[in-house]
Amino acid sequence: MKLARTASAAFALLVLTGCASSAPHYYTLTTAADGSTSTTARPAPFVLRVKPVTVAERLNQPQLVVHQRNGELLISDNALWAAPLPEEIRAALTARLEHSLNTTDTSGLTPPADKPVIGVRVAVGQFDVWQGEKATIAATWQLDFSKESGQITCQTQHQRAVQGGTQERVIIQQKLVQDVADDIAVSVLRHRCG
Repeated sequence: MKLARTASAAFALLVLTGCASSAPHYYTLTTAADGSTSTTARPAPFVLRVKPVTVAERLNQPQLVVHQRNGELLISDNALWAAPLPEEIRAALTARLEHSLNTTDTSGLTPPADKPVIGVRVAVGQFDVWQGEKATIAATWQLDFSKESGQITCQTQHQRAVQGGTQERVIIQQKLVQDVADDIAVSVLRHRCG
C-alpha cells in the first residue's frame, strides 16, 4: 500500500513536471537611454500631451509575434510584452520625445499656465518582424498645436534588418519606435511633416 502511494505520488510529480512550461520572459520597448534627461539644454517652451496610442487589432497581442517564411505566425507564450502593446509603444514614444525635445508629457495632469500644450495622437498600422529578415513599423500621427496654429497629420514608415533571437528582435523593435519618435519630434519643432 505504501509503495503504491509513493509510486502514485512520483507519477503525479513526473506528469506535473513534464507539463510545466518554462517561465515567460517579459520585454519592453522603453530603453534606459530614452529615460535619461539632459540637464544642459534649455527646457522647451511647450509641453506635450501624448494620447493613448492606437494599434491595428491584428498587432494588439500580449505575445511577441514573428512572421515565418511560409506565411505562418509564431506566437510564443514565453515571450510577452510587459504591458499591452499600445501602452508599451506610448511609453517608449513619450520617453523618447521628452528626452529629445527636453519637455514633459502632461497627460493626466494640469499643464502649466505659461506653456502651450501640443497634443500628440499616434496610430500604428504596422509593427511586424519577419524571422531572420526585417522588422517594420508604419505610423500616422496628429499634432494639435492650438486653436490658432491648428493640426497637422503626418505618417512615416521604417524598416531595419533583423537577425538573431528574441532579445535581438526586441532591440530592433525598440529602435523602430525611436525612429518614429524622432520623426514626430521633427514635426513638432518644424510645425510640418518631414
